[in-house]
Amino acid sequence: MVVMPCDDPDRMEIQVIVDVLDTIEARLCERERCGWRLTVPRSYIYAAVLHAVIVSARASHRLPATLDHAEVLDAIFDGTEPPCRGGTGRPVEDLIGLHTVHVN
Repeated sequence: MVVMPCDDPDRMEIQVIVDVLDTIEARLCERERCGWRLTVPRSYIYAAVLHAVIVSARASHRLPATLDHAEVLDAIFDGTEPPCRGGTGRPVEDLIGLHTVHVN
């Protein structure tokens, strides 16, 4: 994740979104290099993971409830993704695993 020394909440949230999308794309590309293909549009994976980030940010009960307060972010970026409240335990890996098939 790129850390921006910025007090602008909009720029901070945009950077969080960019970082999450980049992480998803890297993991999708890695899986595809191993012979797996998605059974859903890429946009579905992006949307579902972003939804998990939004839900996590809301659940933090911190004000303002911006995306950078989502507890699931560290886990997504570290790749460890422990179970989180109110959703799937590993949003990136679980979604990719659920919606890919091996083509060989």
